[in-house]
Amino acid sequence: MSLNLNGIIAALPTPFGYDGEVDHEKLRSNVEKWNQTDLIGYLILGSTGEFPHLTTDEKLAVIETVRGSLSYDKLLLVGTGELSTRATIEMTRKAHDAGADGAVVITPFYYKKILFDEHHESHYLRIADNAPIPVLVYMIPQFAGVSLMPETIAKLAEHPNIIGLKESSGDLAAMKDLFRELKTSEFNVLVGSPAILHQALETGCTGGVLAVSCFAPNTSCAVRRAWQEANYEKANDLQTRLAKLARVTAANGVGHLKAALDLTGYYGFLSRSPLPNPTEDERKEIETAIAESELFDKQEGIWVEKSDLFVPDYAD
Repeated sequence: MSLNLNGIIAALPTPFGYDGEVDHEKLRSNVEKWNQTDLIGYLILGSTGEFPHLTTDEKLAVIETVRGSLSYDKLLLVGTGELSTRATIEMTRKAHDAGADGAVVITPFYYKKILFDEHHESHYLRIADNAPIPVLVYMIPQFAGVSLMPETIAKLAEHPNIIGLKESSGDLAAMKDLFRELKTSEFNVLVGSPAILHQALETGCTGGVLAVSCFAPNTSCAVRRAWQEANYEKANDLQTRLAKLARVTAANGVGHLKAALDLTGYYGFLSRSPLPNPTEDERKEIETAIAESELFDKQEGIWVEKSDLFVPDYAD
């Protein structure tokens, strides 16, 4: 099994209403707007989607809502990682039944002091053997506190149902080490850090899975287009501005990202406790960063992202 992972995928937040429940109407509305962009798809129930704070029933309902709102050309990746191998296999099967195209499985983190690479390798192989959809390894050491050796990932890449890695450490040197170990060209590495997006593409990544793409999808896609056209100056300029927005928003937590969504015409609102939400002063800093990026125009009180951030200058 394979998926087209050549492009930018947005890591979507889960919207909650004033009652604290998942707001499916707002989720549908957000997805319909994202459908109008050049994003190739969405990752739901990842770190940005607050997967540890949702029940299984809530997760399945979120998958069904997004699947039902998805345009035909978009891909749906779902975070299905649980703390045990058995539970992850079960969740992956349920996600498939609800409409997921691929499963993104975080490295087990609770028993990290006594779990080593050979245990993680066995975990992923068992999941891949039993998963009805393609599997991507998800490595985000800043949250999970777990990193896999490049040699371990390269061995996992040999499994026909492990098709890729979401690499969110932001460590470009480690990424280069991984590509030196890989023995197959069929394995997709997706970068999770906007600060190294075009450098990661140059290294061999097929695309990116970015939280900042939720409110800056045009900019994210424009960085990749500029890199494809070998306009590295433009790619670097757009990436620098995108990375600054990410530092002020997504890098400070889901609540800050949701505040940026509220300012840019999407629905964000609040994250679930115990995750923090931005103060009024922090919200002002987020709006200032959006304005100073010069990637948005303000229209009727909403910051609307520009759509013509990079147009290839083809010769006549």
